[in-house]
Amino acid sequence: MSSLVKITYEPYSEVVIKEYTYYPKPEALAATLAHCIQIGQPAVILWCEGVAFMPIALPPDTETVAKEYLAGRIIWSSVIFTLMPNYQQTIKAGGIEVPIVDVTPNETLKQVALWLKERVNKRASEK
Repeated sequence: MSSLVKITYEPYSEVVIKEYTYYPKPEALAATLAHCIQIGQPAVILWCEGVAFMPIALPPDTETVAKEYLAGRIIWSSVIFTLMPNYQQTIKAGGIEVPIVDVTPNETLKQVALWLKERVNKRASEK
C-alpha cells in the first residue's frame, strides 16, 4: 500500500533558555502566576520529573525567530520554576487556583525539566 502523503518527524534539536528563575517553594511560583491570572493573562504551570515550570517563549512573529523555529530551535526568553516532587492538578495562591499540566509524555519538556533540576542541585552543591 503506497501513501500519497509523506510524513516526516523532525523534533526540535535545541531549547534555548535566556534566563531562569528558581522559586524555593511551589506556593511562591503559584503566587507569581496568580498575579498574571488576576490581570487576565493565561497562566498554566507545566509539571514533569518533579519540576513545576512555566516557560515564556519568544513568539515566532519576527523573521529571525521564525527561522530559528524552522531550524529546530525553541527560544524561551525565560523560565520560572520550582521543585514539586509530586504532581497535583492545581495549586492555590491567594484564593486563585493555578492549573498544572503533567507533560511527562513530552520528551523535549522532560529534558528541560531534568536540566532545570540540575540547576538547583548545582546551586545546592556550591553552597
